[in-house]
Amino acid sequence: MKKFATHSWATREALARHEPFDTYGAFRAVDGYHLPFGNRLPPRWRDQYIEDAAEVMFTVLSYRTPIAWVLRCGAVVIPNVKYSRTTSGHQALLYALRESAQGPLAIAAQEERQEARERATRRRQAAARGIPPDPAVATPAEELTRSLMRDGAGALDGSSDIVARIDDVLSRRVPVNSGEAAIYSPHYLERKQYIRDRQDAA
Repeated sequence: MKKFATHSWATREALARHEPFDTYGAFRAVDGYHLPFGNRLPPRWRDQYIEDAAEVMFTVLSYRTPIAWVLRCGAVVIPNVKYSRTTSGHQALLYALRESAQGPLAIAAQEERQEARERATRRRQAAARGIPPDPAVATPAEELTRSLMRDGAGALDGSSDIVARIDDVLSRRVPVNSGEAAIYSPHYLERKQYIRDRQDAA
């Protein structure tokens, strides 16, 4: 089964195509009716899901709870239920169930990926020519290095490796604001470097 970052365009496109997938979190989708399922679904919607069982062709789950399902006739059922913050984030992606995989969603996904590839290409070309980056448009790695130097931690060892990883994230089917891209944010990397420095000092 395909595995994606939860909030990536790839996940939304799989929802639009009604294709099963897994993520690196608690969000996933399966073909057909899914048993067993958790007890977080209110009785009204639990009864509805059980009643629809024979007609369910696609089920979207947050943890073990069905938060949406698609019937063979094409109808999309999305229970209006408030859950935890994590599941609410999963529910925010369910709009894609009603989108066409070849429509506006696909266009938006392609445009964002293209912009990300172009940004990565411009950074690589600038680095190859030895052109200093525009300070108004700093990459996450550059922001981190400046932050560490400002705080007296010195230059960050291995920053080129970080840039390579950021380029890798931006050049693949992952939006800049996805969970996968977020793990290379300045705040995450600065915290990670701080922990590593403390371990080295110990």
